[in-house]
Amino acid sequence: MLLENKYYQIDNIENTTSGGIFHIRLIQDCDVYKGHFPGNPICPGVCNIETIKECAMHLANKNLYISTIQKCRLTAVATPHECPEMDIIINIQSSDNGFTVTAKIKDLVKTYMEFKGFMTV
Repeated sequence: MLLENKYYQIDNIENTTSGGIFHIRLIQDCDVYKGHFPGNPICPGVCNIETIKECAMHLANKNLYISTIQKCRLTAVATPHECPEMDIIINIQSSDNGFTVTAKIKDLVKTYMEFKGFMTV
C-alpha cells in the first residue's frame, strides 16, 4: 500500500545532483496514528522506511522494492503534532541490478532516521 496522500503528502521536491529533497507534510488524522498510539501518536519506523522508498520511486520513475537494508537508524521519535513537516533527503545511484539509496528524514531541529539500502525494480 502506498502511503502518499494517506500518511503524508509531498509539498515540494527539490532536485539535487545526486537525488532530491522531498518536503513532506504528515497527515495528522491518518488512521495509522489512531492505532500507533492513541492519544500520543508517533511515526512508525516501518512507515518512515516506506516513505523513503516511495520518494526514491519518484526519483527513479520506477516501482522499487527494498532488497537490502544496510543501515536503518532511528535517531529520534517523530510525531505528527511536534513535527508535522519534514524533509526526506535522498541520494540515489543506479547500478546494474537496481539502486543504492541513502536517505535522512529530518526537520529543522532533529534527524529522525538515517537509511542506506539497495532497491530493485
